[in-house]
Formats: sequence, structure tokens, C-alpha cells
Amino acid sequence: MLEPLPRPLATFYEKEMSDERLRTGVPGLDAIVGGGLIPCALYLIKGAPGTGKTTAGLQFLIEGAKRGEKCLYLGLSETRGQLGALAKSFGWNLDGIEIRDMRRRGETDEKRAAYTVFSPSEVELQEIAQEIIEHVDRVQPVRLVIDSLSEIRLLAADPFRYRREILALSDQITQRHCTGLLIDVDPKGNQGGVAETLVSGVIALDQLSPQYGGERRRIRIRKLRASASIGGYHDMVITERGVEVFPRLVASNHRAQHSSAEVHSGIAQLDALLGGGIDRGTSTVLMGSAGTGKSTIAAQFVTNAAARGEKGVILCFDESPTNLQIRTTGLGIPLQKYVEEGLVRLLAVDPAEYSPGELAHTLLAHVEQGSRIVVIDSLNGYLSAMPEERFMAAHLHELLSFLSGKGVATIATLAQHGLFGSTETPFDVSYLADTVVLFRYFEAGGEVRQALSVIKKRTGRHERTIRELRFGPDGVLIGEPLAGFQGVLTGNPQFQRGGLLRGEREPAQ
Repeated sequence: MLEPLPRPLATFYEKEMSDERLRTGVPGLDAIVGGGLIPCALYLIKGAPGTGKTTAGLQFLIEGAKRGEKCLYLGLSETRGQLGALAKSFGWNLDGIEIRDMRRRGETDEKRAAYTVFSPSEVELQEIAQEIIEHVDRVQPVRLVIDSLSEIRLLAADPFRYRREILALSDQITQRHCTGLLIDVDPKGNQGGVAETLVSGVIALDQLSPQYGGERRRIRIRKLRASASIGGYHDMVITERGVEVFPRLVASNHRAQHSSAEVHSGIAQLDALLGGGIDRGTSTVLMGSAGTGKSTIAAQFVTNAAARGEKGVILCFDESPTNLQIRTTGLGIPLQKYVEEGLVRLLAVDPAEYSPGELAHTLLAHVEQGSRIVVIDSLNGYLSAMPEERFMAAHLHELLSFLSGKGVATIATLAQHGLFGSTETPFDVSYLADTVVLFRYFEAGGEVRQALSVIKKRTGRHERTIRELRFGPDGVLIGEPLAGFQGVLTGNPQFQRGGLLRGEREPAQ
């Protein structure tokens, strides 16, 4: 059965979490911060409005409530009603979480006029600090969220007073064996880094607005004391179930032993061209102009693997899963049969709506579920999900290295610009792939024909011949080596002698 790209995704990173730490309740975040947050410490979550700070804070408290821990939410900017509406939008139950509305709505002129020695802001600041500690002493929470620090920062007026208040608050909370999250909006000016120097960790949330497509969100661990973390930016999304993080892929952390057996296409001539087939734990790029048969050949490999009982997954960027099944059925490739049996998963992907991290995480999740062959159709579509093209090669290197370490046979298609003669690729990934198969149009006998050749195979021998490629109701047909042609790859070959599909006549001279 057909299915869209799943959201949210079940993360396989949970197995890396530590029971000695506090789980954040945000899928994927614990893996980034070394298995969870160190207890009895204060952490800062900061970012622009709408980046998911309060949502992540609620997930932290809900995770604690599920574990029977006392949880306290102190709202300096959010009211109880606003928080309840937010939780309801995600279908969350706030039972077990004590919520206190501490938002100041302003004082009457008479009361403010009574302040003669101290300024009204200084009195209010002391009241807020005292009230926070009173609530903590009364509830004795294991988990605490203060939302947000902007109220304290505004009342403190200058960075020195603000630093003293945050330092005192940090000491008071950690002495009470409480783990707290401080939520804050990124301020302008020199007060931005004051709180960061006084907490054990800083989690920065960011939101990007590409010229086309939905917003892209990302997260970065800016600081983390006494704990290892995965550096750099990590893609994240906010779905109907809350914030979910997709840890940046580090292939060296996921090495495993695997077989080096060959994966066959089921077509003797094609396997011979590839020196027996493609090897497990390698990546193959099928490169050529649009319509030369790249997707069909990829589907042939997946179908033949499914016939042996192996699971596979195809990310469909350029062609809908329905059209792919109709087309392969017409060519005698029983892909639809194995899709219905659940051995092959076809995932429709809209690159404008998915980040590279989420797409990579999708593939990794399927690998953890047993898929042994992966098809990315095409890399041109994958490129559309990259907001900054210059990082595409590095991202693909990590992805292909991870799949290689898991013993997965990866096949990616890459459409070139141009039909005959000179063709160009939107980016060069041939050096990243272990095997490169080149597809070409050429003209012969008054027909436009197709040919393919293996121009690189890093892991072993392969034929250096060029073979004709045709498709029909009986499936994929691979001809004998085109020994009688010169210049096939240029699109304008010169006929010399034999080298056609069996049963064909030589073109008239």
C-alpha cells in the first residue's frame, strides 16, 4: 500500500539514551546531548518567537510527569489559559504538572507611587525572585520550567543586575536538587550572553524562511558542561505531536560488520556489465539524461532483491509511487506485488516540505527496520531539500557512509541537463559513489536509442563495454557490447559493424 513520508518518525536514537540522566521528552534531542540532561543543573533554551521553546519545555515536564516526578511550570509570560490551549493543540494531558501564573499585569498608580526608596522595577524584581523560590520550596519539583527570562531581564535594566539575579536564581534552584529549563527570547545588545555564562547548557532554536516552501527549523547545542554533545546544526520540526529533532548524521558513530555479497539485478547481461552485480555496503549512482531508464533499472534491483525476501525502500522525489508502479508493471517488473506484500516501501517526498536531516532520518529508520537496499530517486530532488547547496556533498558523504557501514546497497539516480552530446550535472557526486553507471541517448538507424556503461566501480572489476538498453513488455533488454559503433557516448555514433540487440538488422549504409 502507498504511503506518504511518515511524520513524526519513530527515532532509533532512543537506544543511546542513559538512565542516569533526565530524558528531555523531545525525540532525538537526548541523543544530541549525550543521553539526556545531567540532573540538578540549569539549562537555557533560547530562540526567536515561534521556534518551539515553550513546546519543548512542556515536553520536558510531561516526560517527568510520566515517570512520576514532581514538575513545576512558572509562567512569567504565558498564562495558564495560553498554556492549556497549547497543550490541547497537541493532545497533551497536563495532569501531574503544577502550573503557576506569575505574569505581572502592571501595578496601580497609587501602589507604584508608594515606592519611595526603591524603584518600582527593583521591588518587582525582588518579588519575582522570592516568589519563584517559594514555589520551588513548596512543590520541591524534580523538573522546573521558567518561561521566560525576558521579564527578569527587563526589570533588571542593566546587565550587571541581571547577572546577579540569574546567578542567585541558579544557586537557589540547583541547591534544591532540581533540574530547570530557563526559556528566553534571544535579546539584542550585550545582555544576550549574560545568562549563557551562568547555566550548564544552552540549547539554541532557529527558524529559517526559504524563498519557497515551508519554514525550516534547526537546533544547536551552543554549550554543554560535563557532557559530550553532537555539535553543529540539527534539523527539527514541530508536528501535531510536538518538537522532534533529527540528529546530524555522524557515520563514524554507526559502524557495523556486514556481508560483502553482491546484489543482483536478475538480468544476466546487466550483472555481467557490473562485474557480477553491485556490492553490499556500497553506493551506486545511475547518471544520465531524463528518460534514459535510470529509475527503471533502480526499480529492477529493488524488485529482484524483494524476490529473494529482502526489504527495500524507494524515496520518490520526481515520480509519484502510483505512476512508478503502473510503469514498472507495464514493463513486466512486478514491483507492485512486493509493495503490496510489504517488502518494498514507496515513500512520496515533497522536497519543499522536508529538511535534509528529516529525509536522512527517514532512510535510517527504514534501515533499522530491516531494509537492505535503498533507492534515492533522484538526487536532484534531494538537492531541492538543501537550503545551501555547498553543503550537499558533505551531507551526502555522511549519509552514504552510514548506509555503507550498515551493509546497505544504496542506489541513487542523477538527472543530467541535455539530451545528446554534452551533458552537465547540477553537482558532482561521482567521486562520492563507489559505482557510477552512465546512461546515454544515441542515434542509429533512424532511431533514438539508449545505451549504458559502467564508468567506475571502486570495489572490483567491471566491463568497460557500452551496451544498448531497451524496455518492452517483457522487461529490460540489455544488448551485446556495441563493438560496431564509435562515439556512442557523444550521442552521434559512427556505425562500423555488428553490436545490436539479437534479432536486429544492421542499418543500411
